[in-house]
Amino acid sequence: MTTYDKSLRSVVSDDLLVALRAEFALGAAKHDEEASFPFENFARLAEHGLIALTVPRDLGRLGGKITDAVRLVAAVGAGDASTGLLVAMNCLMHHVLSRTRPAGYDEIASAAVQGSGVLNALQAEPDLGSVVRGGLPGSYVTRKADGGWILNGRKAYATGSPIVQWWLALVRTEEPQPRVGTVIVPANSPGLTVVPTWNHAGLRATASHEIEFANVHLVENAATGFYAPGTKEAIDRRATVDVWSCLLTAALYDGIARSGRDWLRRFLSERVPSNLGAPLATVPRLQGVVGEIETLLMINRSLIDDYARAAEAAPLPDAISAQMVKHIVTKNAIKSLELALSISGNHGLDKANPLERHYRDALCGRVHAPQSDTILVNAGRTSLSSEQTLG
Repeated sequence: MTTYDKSLRSVVSDDLLVALRAEFALGAAKHDEEASFPFENFARLAEHGLIALTVPRDLGRLGGKITDAVRLVAAVGAGDASTGLLVAMNCLMHHVLSRTRPAGYDEIASAAVQGSGVLNALQAEPDLGSVVRGGLPGSYVTRKADGGWILNGRKAYATGSPIVQWWLALVRTEEPQPRVGTVIVPANSPGLTVVPTWNHAGLRATASHEIEFANVHLVENAATGFYAPGTKEAIDRRATVDVWSCLLTAALYDGIARSGRDWLRRFLSERVPSNLGAPLATVPRLQGVVGEIETLLMINRSLIDDYARAAEAAPLPDAISAQMVKHIVTKNAIKSLELALSISGNHGLDKANPLERHYRDALCGRVHAPQSDTILVNAGRTSLSSEQTLG
């Protein structure tokens, strides 16, 4: 079971999360093998209003907080990792827009309440890579005479490209001193083309293709604000995104690892080698490995629960702590699955069983920004700065 501490405020029942996890798990292997998008999973989420989990109550929905989003992502991701990734991103993007309420968000929120309105961000680019490592995005907007914008460029890793209705694209302005910001781009905009490039080892059903913008015309209020790189406004915006992104990413990969753990427990309990005459679960050496896995997952759950509660209550975002949670949890998730593979032999690597898929999916946790090297530098710099201040 991947739902979290019941003391967390909940707007979604545990029974529903358990049912969705089991249902989504049934089709996960087929979607992984075919790299096909799980439309049916999003139809089910829409039936329960969960596309709009983080849409505010005054706009007609649940008004879910980060603790609610963590529970949903963990359960969905445990069933089907690819679905869980887009659910995490959708929860995050609706939260971001609901904080600032840009013009046009009411329409987006209404679509989500009606069961569509899936959102995602576009930040990475084929040439630049991840923007969190520095550099200006190559995608840019030009001001139109009527006050609107013209968007050109190319974005990578457009998770959910078959179903996302609005993209939040990170762009720069065409100015002598470029500013950076986000524009909201309807997915059906003329000049927007999905370029099928996704052929990945893990999260194969996410359809994280590239998107090309060729003279895409946007209305004036498509822009949610532009800032000079490195300014306080830009840093504050990034901090809020980091808290939600890192904690939801952690919940996703912890959910994946728990699915692998669950399969391993069943396998060890049911497998009775003829030379042993008893289930593998009775072998002390294997019990010790399972104990190590349980320890790693206990650490994960404690960190996610504690920091989700803290983030919900905090007056200011603590991005550094959230980044460290993401680093530790994803590392532990991968380690727990490696341990499971180490004692399941050929069975664990057989595509007839889900463990090798869970491992491939978990490896993707290493590449989500911010990556571990960046996180550790940020944590160290913050710690040393605090020491200098105290001194």
